[in-house]
Amino acid sequence: MTNRREFLVSSAALLASAGFATTSAAQTLGKPARILVGFPPGGTADLMGRLLAQRLRGAYAPSVVVENRPGALQAVIVQALLSSEPDGSTLFLAPHSISGLYPHVYRKLPYDPLTDLMPVSVVASFEFCMAIAANVPAKTLPEFIALAKSDPKYAVYGSLGLGTSFHFLGSMLEHAAGVKLTHIPYKGAAPTVQAGLSGEVPSIIGPIGDIAVHHAGGKLRVIATSGKQRSQFLPEVPTFEEQGYRGVTGKERFGIYVRRNTPGPVVDSASRAIITALQDPELRAAIEKMSYYEPRGSTPQEFDGYIRAEYKMWQGVVKASGFTPED
Repeated sequence: MTNRREFLVSSAALLASAGFATTSAAQTLGKPARILVGFPPGGTADLMGRLLAQRLRGAYAPSVVVENRPGALQAVIVQALLSSEPDGSTLFLAPHSISGLYPHVYRKLPYDPLTDLMPVSVVASFEFCMAIAANVPAKTLPEFIALAKSDPKYAVYGSLGLGTSFHFLGSMLEHAAGVKLTHIPYKGAAPTVQAGLSGEVPSIIGPIGDIAVHHAGGKLRVIATSGKQRSQFLPEVPTFEEQGYRGVTGKERFGIYVRRNTPGPVVDSASRAIITALQDPELRAAIEKMSYYEPRGSTPQEFDGYIRAEYKMWQGVVKASGFTPED
């Protein structure tokens, strides 16, 4: 399976080759469109946006470009969306945590997540996993939980940051397993994974894509994944629920939004164009290599349903964790 660095190289080559064909037969807009991405250029979200933009050129708008505007809580990019014309020419690619999780983690957001942002389509999703350091004397999740209960030095996990879905997946596991775990927040995937590799923490929770390559190399041991079914990328690893820890599930979906008041027919057309693009085998293969993302389009109604379900789910999880919302 391709790792992140190999993916960045191969995706850049794919973009440079401009190998994706386009068609203007079903073009919706008579003006250029842009995809706003709230992450720096070169990352997986940026490259996913660029791959999608190539497929939407001609099929949705005469031209589609990607604009990167990184900023805390996606605030900078959301403001750019909300100040744009509500005509479907400005698309926003973002994780659905901005609507499902952030409202419960931060006291004030510069947008109303359920009314300012209009869902168009899911683009791709990824699951989480829990991995233990190579020197931890456990091979399965139940063994690790038993170890954590018997020796506090093992009752520790690192994640990509305080208030993230990875942090709260650990809280869910605490409640399901009846064990107290100390959470160590890091600033992003790289330091979290390094903490696991070095044995600084006995376990970590993060995206499958950042951890699976180390599992394959025997440097970390993935002991559970967060889906309802086993991950297609780690089929040998059972889920949390499969091992008896009910309700310990989680998934991040990246999707396209437009601003409120965008006409319904335009939203539906954009959704259809995205669904069609994601049916292309070459595009699907490229996205699947993107840190183990699973490509999948959806109707606006399906995406809205995911968001509202996640909103309710994370509301209960955050409250049960005792987490105090930040400013």
